[in-house]
Amino acid sequence: MIKHLVFTIVICLLPFYIFCQTDNLEKTRPTDKDIKDWFLKKGWNKKVIAKNKFLFAIPIIGSNPSNGFIYGAGLTYIYKKKYSERFSVFSSNATYSTKESLNLNARSNIFWMKDKLVLNGDWQYFIFTESTYGLGGLPNLEEQSLEYSHIRFHETASWKVFPDLFAGIGFHYDRYQNIQDETTINGNANTSYYSLYNLKHGFNQKDNTTVGLSLNFLFDNRDNTVNSYKGYYANINYRINKTGLGSNANSNLLLTDLRTFHSLDVAKRHVIALWLYGNFVLSGDVPYLLLPALGYDQRQRSGRGYAFGYLRGQNLLYVEPEYRFPISANTNILGGVVFANFTSTSSYENNIKLFNYIWGAYGTGIRVMLDKHSRARLDLDVAIGNKVGFYLGIKETF
Repeated sequence: MIKHLVFTIVICLLPFYIFCQTDNLEKTRPTDKDIKDWFLKKGWNKKVIAKNKFLFAIPIIGSNPSNGFIYGAGLTYIYKKKYSERFSVFSSNATYSTKESLNLNARSNIFWMKDKLVLNGDWQYFIFTESTYGLGGLPNLEEQSLEYSHIRFHETASWKVFPDLFAGIGFHYDRYQNIQDETTINGNANTSYYSLYNLKHGFNQKDNTTVGLSLNFLFDNRDNTVNSYKGYYANINYRINKTGLGSNANSNLLLTDLRTFHSLDVAKRHVIALWLYGNFVLSGDVPYLLLPALGYDQRQRSGRGYAFGYLRGQNLLYVEPEYRFPISANTNILGGVVFANFTSTSSYENNIKLFNYIWGAYGTGIRVMLDKHSRARLDLDVAIGNKVGFYLGIKETF
């Protein structure tokens, strides 16, 4: 696992060796505008006094073969408390589908006590149908359907120990219930990825629970937590799951989330961003649905261009570079991005190691500046991987 972590750090630092910082340029930075300024110029609304908070609600509409037509709403609240230098973010979504899939979630990254305490939450309730393709990223495997409900409560609290460096503890609870494996139901349990994994590792086919405590280390010197122009972000979470806490099996998990941001011009309109995400089962066994998988990160943003859970294994490494650029150069109201992502997973059962198979996707998107003070932007992306995916949201992908 050490070589995986070293690889992660090297890739994360690479852009800073390629592009040098240019803080001493003599040019001055243009003034950013947002969509409210454009409305004001058109005479469609009155001037609004700047505030350190931003609330935005957005409808959610989509479809996929597993869940049918999806509809619902999302809410994002971004604010900066008095005496705070960092923006806190709270977001929630509620969606329902014509095939009776339900998704309720709330996620938060909150700075308290003059930025000395960071609370990070991930609360979810799913009734979900998911396609799975086995472990390790083997090509040309058949699609198998799983239906289940999932209750998740993850919360970490980290205290500032040095400038930009935080350390703390967390509590993690995952409960999977009413699991329906369509392959087994159809009488093909001997070919079911899910059923065979459970038999080998001793998990119940219908109900699994994993409960654990974690140690959390966070470094964050980004200039803005919503839309970064420069800086580093590194979060390392070591989770210990114990049967004494209610888990079905003992296990140790390691999550690494590393991001870098570099401005290529003094106006900070051209930005190279890099995200490297790793999730590893260090020891023990975890239920099939808790194994590291694409789209399983906290905000479910990894794997643009792939179906949720398409790639899964005991270990997962994900890399995504993105170039962010202006379209309306004088105001920065309208911008664009181009990106690519690469994923590799491992499988002890199939003797597949990380990097034996690497899957890639690419895409582009439009950004609309909704609030220049928090830098919150509306995201509209299209990505091509194992399918064509369309994505709508608030706040950058990473």
